[in-house]
Amino acid sequence: MKEWGNIEGSVEYVKCKAIPRDSKLLDIGCNTGSTIFNLHQHGFTNVYGVDVEKNSINHGRKIYAEISDRLAYCDGTKLPFEDNSFDVVTMFDVIEHITNIDQFIREEVRRVLREYGILIFQTPNKFTNIPWEIFIHKSFQKYKEYHVSLQSYRSLISLLENGGFEEIVVEKRNVYTPYYLRELAKYLGPLAHPTLFIANKLPTSCTTNFWGYCRAKTDRSYEDVLS
Repeated sequence: MKEWGNIEGSVEYVKCKAIPRDSKLLDIGCNTGSTIFNLHQHGFTNVYGVDVEKNSINHGRKIYAEISDRLAYCDGTKLPFEDNSFDVVTMFDVIEHITNIDQFIREEVRRVLREYGILIFQTPNKFTNIPWEIFIHKSFQKYKEYHVSLQSYRSLISLLENGGFEEIVVEKRNVYTPYYLRELAKYLGPLAHPTLFIANKLPTSCTTNFWGYCRAKTDRSYEDVLS
């Protein structure tokens, strides 16, 4: 079964945020669970994953026996966990696929996060993704079947603020990596190198993919939460 997304990049991004290894972490849209399995291999002992594809979850349970009991099916609207269950929620290449994303962020992601919990995410920039999707599919409509909630820099920040998050950081990452070179070379051949070189020079608001993190709002002080 094909694994989707930049798994190595996602794992490295979580690792660089200095999150305690015993944090309870949920990866929404985990596919087969490759990201949380790799995090588990790097010492994250309390990781969970959900996905809307039952076949992906079942396959993940077979190939990742160490975390087979941590993978669960989700219907895409309601997360199968109690309120305030997690210290960290990750969403890599997921936000753009969820219909009514504002409601999902506000009512589900925020619900399962504990006070001052952290949301870590990556999602494509609508202003670069739409032209790319049109190019690779030779269609002005195809991308709308699966990218139903693409975000701009400003709309992403607004989405998170309205969803109950603060201390929002949206940043760009180096795209001149083996993963992106390999993906672009499928369509651009040798032009993948100069394309990524130029993409790396773009400001954050124009970058190809937004990476970031934010903290769940609470009416209590951080010290009160910890006490």
